[in-house]
Amino acid sequence: MADEDPKDAPPTGATDPELGDDATRGISDFVRRAVSAGIEAAARGKNDIVSVATKEVRSWLDRLDLDTEIVKAMSRMVLEVKAEIRFRPTDGKLTPEATGDVKIKPASKS
Repeated sequence: MADEDPKDAPPTGATDPELGDDATRGISDFVRRAVSAGIEAAARGKNDIVSVATKEVRSWLDRLDLDTEIVKAMSRMVLEVKAEIRFRPTDGKLTPEATGDVKIKPASKS
């Protein structure tokens, strides 16, 4: 096996003797261009979808009357705030200590 003749070795390229080297390069170039065109088409499709989605979301946000929606939501809630502030003398000054408790609950139906 050490003295093999290079003529007996299998060919390194996958060329078809009937088509020749130019045909093989032409086919591989065609495949490369087809794959490239497919990737470009997919990228354009993705960009089109993102553009349409962006326009739709922007249109919806433009029509949304946010302050009215917040008023509706807040009018159905009760906000209960309890605060306790104590003033303690420290170094000749009054220092406030504050504690608080906040509860949010739906308004009762009355």
